[in-house]
Amino acid sequence: MARRAHYGSMGVSSMDETGNIEKRVLFVLPAAVLHLGLVLVLGVLHVRLPYEGWVERAVGYYGALSGATSAYSFFAPTVGPLLWATFEVRDRAGTLTTEALETGVSREADLRVKNIVGMFWDEQDQAVRRSLVASWAAKVFAKHPEADSVVVRLEIYDLPSMAEYRAGKQPRWNVEYRAKFNLKARLAAGEINREATP
Repeated sequence: MARRAHYGSMGVSSMDETGNIEKRVLFVLPAAVLHLGLVLVLGVLHVRLPYEGWVERAVGYYGALSGATSAYSFFAPTVGPLLWATFEVRDRAGTLTTEALETGVSREADLRVKNIVGMFWDEQDQAVRRSLVASWAAKVFAKHPEADSVVVRLEIYDLPSMAEYRAGKQPRWNVEYRAKFNLKARLAAGEINREATP
């Protein structure tokens, strides 16, 4: 009894709290198992779901946002390429600065940004690709109100195999996609229209 009273004074011994903890476990444990299952199936084993429609899209979006579909082939013979997006910002005076989407605020936030860049490479629909790149350019225009144009460059780091490296091939960046977005000046009142045009 003294022990129960002691725990009670610490706020631990109520039956309701135990019940609430069990309810939380009943929710969190299956969610964690489902997430780890998706990581295993989609990320490690690279299994593509046969479903067409909303299920495949929902799992795809969840995987992209949570990282569940990230490829875990760090030491495999076919390591995926390193993807990079840079933005060349030119103002009206002609000054050129280079910008990146990564903020440097936290490693986790920058990894999410890199996953968004990775979505470009996974997307096959050209209209979706253009929309994605245009949204990045709009973000850069918002950060640089003095900008007159933004050039979006998507590059892949071409890493040679060990045999190619021994033969003298060096790693290098290859530009895979480039689009220029301009601000159109409105004729009326010299107003700036922030429509980006690729």
